[in-house]
Amino acid sequence: MHPSTPSGQDDVPPLFERLPLELFRPLAASNGRRYWILLCRLIDEMWGDGGRSPGEETPKSVVVRKIETLLAADDPWEDELETPITIRAHEIVRILTESGWLSQRRRGVAEMVTVRPVIAQFYTVLCEFARHEPEFLGSKVRSIYFNLRAVANGEASGDQYAEAAKQAKQCMAHIANTGCRVHDLMDELMKRTSAREFVRGFFEEYVEKVFIADYSELRTKDHPLQHRSQILAITLQFQHDETRREALIAWYQEKKAGSDRIRAEFLYERDTRLLMRLKDVDEQLQRLDEEIRDANQRAISFIEYKMRAPKQLDKLLTRALQATNQLDEDHVALPAASGFRHAGPELLAKPRIMAKPAVATAVEKRPPTLQELAMEQLRKRMADNRLVDRVKLANYVVRHLRDRAAVTSDELTIDSINDLCCYQRLLLIAAHGACPPSQRRSDPQLQMLKGVRIDFLPEGTTCNPYLEHPRFHIQRERTR
Repeated sequence: MHPSTPSGQDDVPPLFERLPLELFRPLAASNGRRYWILLCRLIDEMWGDGGRSPGEETPKSVVVRKIETLLAADDPWEDELETPITIRAHEIVRILTESGWLSQRRRGVAEMVTVRPVIAQFYTVLCEFARHEPEFLGSKVRSIYFNLRAVANGEASGDQYAEAAKQAKQCMAHIANTGCRVHDLMDELMKRTSAREFVRGFFEEYVEKVFIADYSELRTKDHPLQHRSQILAITLQFQHDETRREALIAWYQEKKAGSDRIRAEFLYERDTRLLMRLKDVDEQLQRLDEEIRDANQRAISFIEYKMRAPKQLDKLLTRALQATNQLDEDHVALPAASGFRHAGPELLAKPRIMAKPAVATAVEKRPPTLQELAMEQLRKRMADNRLVDRVKLANYVVRHLRDRAAVTSDELTIDSINDLCCYQRLLLIAAHGACPPSQRRSDPQLQMLKGVRIDFLPEGTTCNPYLEHPRFHIQRERTR
């Protein structure tokens, strides 16, 4: 039994229950590349865009003639085979039919051929895998955020929660895989001998095909990746809110687990872990930055080496020296007034003389100007306004709570930068508020305020000029 899943072998994808076992036989043969080229051309022209739909039948003779046309226009086997094209076309149809790429059935006296929809779907997956292009991570993160927000607002159920977890997994996997692909591709490019091949491979295969399409915008304030804090807050809210958690588990139990409560809880926890992995996205991006910087440095070093080190330099020098013996003394290619000596150490360039390092002058000290003092005080005041400590946070809460027992986030006002920072800290405390009592004692965020409890409300959203988030309330704790 599989150690990490409750159902063991039931979790193995049933690939060969959907695809024929012999489907990979033509592609695994020695002529696999040629069969793939011909298969792509045949499906694209017969059942591709603008053609027949998968499952729509066509006479076998039409397919044979189409293969004959493809072989006549561009034969992958070229001149290796002397068999007539007609016989080869029939043989190719037979191989593709026996392997399952084509389906053949008799309609009366006519033999009809088609591509089953499941085979066409698998072919599309293979083409997308082969034509991998840079992805836009921003669209994935934005979709994750909107899906979770729809679930939080009651506009959707567990299907969008599961879809958000799937997209989070793909997002993190793509960032990690990009770093590995950069490393592997640079090792392959380094094997290319000429600078021309290296430069073409660097720009065509590395820059165009590997990079994340919105890589340069990942750390800007407008990039959707900045939604990850809201994504994590909503995920934690679902995890610690028993009502919402039970609703999601009930959906998994009904739709995905076959009424198995244990498996439903396993699937929910798995998807929750996938969403929580977004908190490590900065670490993954840092690793990717290091791989890309290393790849760029290796590329620059290789190009500089190829530019400065001509190929077979020793042979070129020997050939040039031997050529001087065949030239007349007054030939234009020879140096003038050389004293009948055209090669020697005295004619070589002088070695470079290292310049002496300049002696640094002493730093001149001077009193700051009034403008500099004012700017320094302004910077200190700016930093102090953004600092949130226990006293400032308590004053902000007391200012709104006063003599009341509770206050909601809709009633909180933001009149200054420090108010906004305190408001954000209260939102963070609310995200941590549903954790077990054993963890509350060690949570530094929850320990900032004594005598009050901050929790998200089951329903409602707070919208103000600065933030939009699930509504929370601040409630005095009862004294014993």
